[in-house]
This record gives sequence, C-alpha cells and structure tokens, in this order.
Amino acid sequence: MNFHKLIDLENYLDVAHHVPGRIRVKFSPMILTKPAALAAMKEHRELPKAILAARVNMTARSVVIEYDTEEISPEIIEELIQGKDKSKKVEIITGLYGKLMN
Repeated sequence: MNFHKLIDLENYLDVAHHVPGRIRVKFSPMILTKPAALAAMKEHRELPKAILAARVNMTARSVVIEYDTEEISPEIIEELIQGKDKSKKVEIITGLYGKLMN
C-alpha cells in the first residue's frame, strides 16, 4: 500500500481490529468505483522495512498490515486510518517517510 495515498482513501477505510503490530482495515464497497484508490491499495513497492506484511483481501474487503511496533507506534497507525485532521495525517506520513525510507 502506498501510505502517501492514505489520505485520499480515508473516506473508504475503517479499523476493524487492531492489536499492536497488526491492524485489519475494512474498506467500503464504494472504493471499487474508484480505480485510482483501488490501485493505491494494491501498490506494495514503497513498503518500508517496518511494515512486515500487507495483504489485501478483496472478498472480505479488508487489508491486514503487520508492522514493527519498535519503528511505528500503534497510535500513529490508528491516527492515519481514523484520524480526522488531514494536516496531522500529512505531518505523520511525512515524518514516517523521513524516518523509515531513508
């Protein structure tokens, strides 16, 4: 998943289950009408090492992301998915990108 595009997907995502290190995000069937959003979910080339796995299950309309809690705090993951402040999301993504991709 391209984490820079999470903000574009926020209206389609909801956390179904989250324990530190693993989060399951459900996505709305409406995402299927947005080819660009769907493509962003399937894109895996930008995953940093802190993201251990990311699996999309189209049948269940969910994405499971496993991550290293030493590198990414569970609170940050929740804020990215469920937070309402877009400027804070941009700040988080920029910080994570700088920390994890360099």
